[in-house]
Amino acid sequence: MIFKLEVNSMEPVQNKSFWNASAKAGVVFGFVVFLVSTIGSYITIHSEPTGNLLSGTILASALGCLVAIFGGVLAVKFYINEYGPEMKIGQGAVIGLMTGIVMAVVSQILALIWPVIDVAFIENLQTALIANIELSQQIPDAQKEGMIDGIYAQFQNFYSVGNILQGFLMGVVTYGLLNVLSGLLGAKFMGRNPQPEL
Repeated sequence: MIFKLEVNSMEPVQNKSFWNASAKAGVVFGFVVFLVSTIGSYITIHSEPTGNLLSGTILASALGCLVAIFGGVLAVKFYINEYGPEMKIGQGAVIGLMTGIVMAVVSQILALIWPVIDVAFIENLQTALIANIELSQQIPDAQKEGMIDGIYAQFQNFYSVGNILQGFLMGVVTYGLLNVLSGLLGAKFMGRNPQPEL
């Protein structure tokens, strides 16, 4: 008597990784955020100091955050294009978070490389920011000194490990939270809940 053992071949399970989608969107938006920030810095450098606290740098930072929020939506779109629309809302949040982390890494690396390309960038930006603070009528003189000292310290230690880590962590928190929200929204409006298996 011969026993025949049959093994049902199962379809290979497709591992749906969000890394590819998060990496692509994070690199794109990391570059865009860096570009917006750098343009804002050059606007500050080449503008006459007015004493107005809303300098090009601050406006560019706000605009950069506004632009950055679309990274999570783009990453969800990339994910859906690759794997189809079935996804849980929580997956959208994870995709958005990872996109924000990649965005922070890319923008931080580019921000560290740029002063090597334009060697006068840091000194010119420092001078412009300090001149703007000195002319400000909105800041008391005692507070101006502290702000100017803070700017000197920040730019003198631009390449210090602490300064780099602080910039990276601020980017992760800011871009991570913004893109968790946009990833959730992207999953909600572009995705569809997986159907339960019968």
